[in-house]
Amino acid sequence: MDRPPRVLFGVSGGIAAYKAVEAVRELVRRGAEVRVAMTRGAREFVAPLTFAALSRNEVFTEVWGSGNSPAVDHVEAARWADLFVVAPASAHTLGKLALGLGDDFVSTAFLAYRGPVLLAPAMETAMWEQPAVAENIARLRARGARTIGPESGPLASGREGTGRMAEPAAIAEAAWSLATGRRADLSGLRLLVTAGPTREPLDPVRFVSNRSSGRMGFALAEAARDRGARVVLAAGPTGLRPPEGVSVLPFDTADDLHAILVREFPECDGIAMAAAVSDFIPDSSPTRLHRAEGARTVRLQPGRDLLASLAPLRRRQTVVAFAAETGDLESAGRRKMEAKGADLIVVNDVGRTDIGFDAENNEVLILRRDGGAATVSRRSKREIADHIWDAFLAVRTAAGAPAGSRSAG
Repeated sequence: MDRPPRVLFGVSGGIAAYKAVEAVRELVRRGAEVRVAMTRGAREFVAPLTFAALSRNEVFTEVWGSGNSPAVDHVEAARWADLFVVAPASAHTLGKLALGLGDDFVSTAFLAYRGPVLLAPAMETAMWEQPAVAENIARLRARGARTIGPESGPLASGREGTGRMAEPAAIAEAAWSLATGRRADLSGLRLLVTAGPTREPLDPVRFVSNRSSGRMGFALAEAARDRGARVVLAAGPTGLRPPEGVSVLPFDTADDLHAILVREFPECDGIAMAAAVSDFIPDSSPTRLHRAEGARTVRLQPGRDLLASLAPLRRRQTVVAFAAETGDLESAGRRKMEAKGADLIVVNDVGRTDIGFDAENNEVLILRRDGGAATVSRRSKREIADHIWDAFLAVRTAAGAPAGSRSAG
């Protein structure tokens, strides 16, 4: 970006509005161009002149300006911004943003905005713990919004609890990172990522599974989100915290995952099939197996190749397959790539204990259908994820498919 990052900073009503002053000051100090929009409630706590002096820009307070001339400043401000911050984000404002309501400058500009969002909630603990507030936060995160806080500490009521707005320095740091470090090369794409293991029941209390931690798939989802994609993550039982800004669809069995794929794949531009799906499905007993009954034999049936089964639903999606192999990785990987109809395949060496399953790091071989091959040496799975998406974009570009937006605004 050859100009200062542009931040549209929304301030809603609450005692924490005074802390937003410091966040704006810090962003300006770092070199950002900041324009502030205030709700009516926010103006009860801090005068617009304070933010105007710090930002060196007019503060937006009303949708229609003075009311005496035509104005669509909320639309222009939304187009101008690289990042939309709302701090503090009150329960009322979060509800409006989640439900698509627009009755002031902050909410109408939010409706017109198409870019990264950072929300800093602030409210009393009882309000923060309300199911309705939790649902609104979940909706906003699923649409791509990032949140910071709230923290625990003294509240406006004099009580202690969770609901205190994140500190201004932390908000400014997160905002600066989003506004300056964002790669938008996946913007405009809807991507489906699968992660984690499947669990196939042996009886009502036992199952057959594998060692997949889900970390690689979660890293892929986070990297795609940060590069501007709209991400759907189909996640097996992992115990990992769902990434913010990603729509998460849980599954247990291969059949559960297949149902998600059939529904979601036709609506996506690409898929990264990082889930470790059972190759064999046991014949399940409807009643619990007891040790006292003696030795038992479990019959294993070959499972369905989920990725190959999507062929009838395919249009111009770019397909990334994964393979866990030992021995000759390239030969095994190319065979699987052909069998699954993938555009590229990411091969893991599961014979090593320092990478792959349940490890923080990975080392992979990325193979392309056109014959290309690249080894990505041992590093964090998040770094590996960016290399995979780089290869994904290269394949889409070579195929003439829309590769997403190359502009960060």
